[in-house]
Amino acid sequence: MPDGMLRNYRKRLADLLKITEDLNHVKDIDALLDKILYEARHFTNADAGSIYLREGSSLQFSYVQNDTLAKRDPSSNKHLYSTQMVEINDKSISGYVALTGQPLLIADVYSLDDSVPYKFNRSFDMMSDYRTKSILTVPLVTSRQAVIGVMQIINSKNKNGTIKAFS
Repeated sequence: MPDGMLRNYRKRLADLLKITEDLNHVKDIDALLDKILYEARHFTNADAGSIYLREGSSLQFSYVQNDTLAKRDPSSNKHLYSTQMVEINDKSISGYVALTGQPLLIADVYSLDDSVPYKFNRSFDMMSDYRTKSILTVPLVTSRQAVIGVMQIINSKNKNGTIKAFS
C-alpha cells in the first residue's frame, strides 16, 4: 500500500476510533456494535456492512446492515444471515482477516487475483439478490491484540450513488 494511501487509511481509522470513543456512553453492547457499524458505513458512504464475532474457530454474522436490501424489505437485514458462519482460515475474505489480523481493501471481489488464497463467497450475494463489489474488511482486536471479530464494509458510493473502490 503506498505511503499516502496508508496515511489516509490510518487517519480514517483514527476518525473511526474517535467515533467509537464518542459512543462510550452506550452501555448495551448490541446497541454499541450496531451503532459502530452504522457510523463506519456512514463515514465511508457504504451501502452495507456486517460485523462477525468470533465463536471458537468460526465467525458468526452478528450485525448486518444493508440499505439496498432494507429498501426492498425492512426485515431482511435482521435475519438473512443470522445462521451463517464463516470458518477462520485463509479461504474466505473475513476468515483471512480474522486469521492474519490484517485489513483487506478490495476494489472488486468478483475480480480477485488468482494468487490470493482467499475467495469471495458468491452464495451470500445469490441468497440475498445483492451485488457486492468493493469491500473494506478490518479485524476487531482487543487491547491485548486478540482478534474478537471482523467488520466488513461493502460498496462505497460516490456522490452520484455509483459504487466505487474504498480509498
